[in-house]
Amino acid sequence: MDVNFALAVIKESMQKKIVAAGNVNRDAYIQIQKEDLLEFADFFKNDPRLKFDMLSDLFAVDYPKRPERIEVIYNFYSVVNNFRIFIKIRSKIDESEYPSLTSFYNSANWFEREVYDMFGLKFKGHPDLKRILNPDDWDGHPLLKDYPLRKRPEPEEIEMDRPGYIELDKI
Repeated sequence: MDVNFALAVIKESMQKKIVAAGNVNRDAYIQIQKEDLLEFADFFKNDPRLKFDMLSDLFAVDYPKRPERIEVIYNFYSVVNNFRIFIKIRSKIDESEYPSLTSFYNSANWFEREVYDMFGLKFKGHPDLKRILNPDDWDGHPLLKDYPLRKRPEPEEIEMDRPGYIELDKI
């Protein structure tokens, strides 16, 4: 089986819910609305022809010149069939809540936390949505294109005696 077979099965079963589909650099993708994501995840995981048993990645991209500037991309992989499909969902910056896939794929837990931390997107139903890379009190989301480049604190604002700080001359 190959990815074109998977695309044919998906189009046959979910045609009315597909916004766009195609191949880019030999990678198949399907664009859907975010309210259909849970239905697609259930279909992908449980359809015996597809067997997408792994969510191998989930990430976001910010396209500030688009009206729907946020694009969340899910990378589903079938170990048995050795093919992958990317699901793309676009939304406006103020429509930042997505359904969580943690009930389908354990790997979604960390992926969703990373996207939340770096982009500020929330995942409804996530069991422990909190920052994963930045400190809890960090202001903003660094991978948004309008995030200020010079957001780092000045040296006099850094708490020098907190755990983990080492004087440069002691290294």
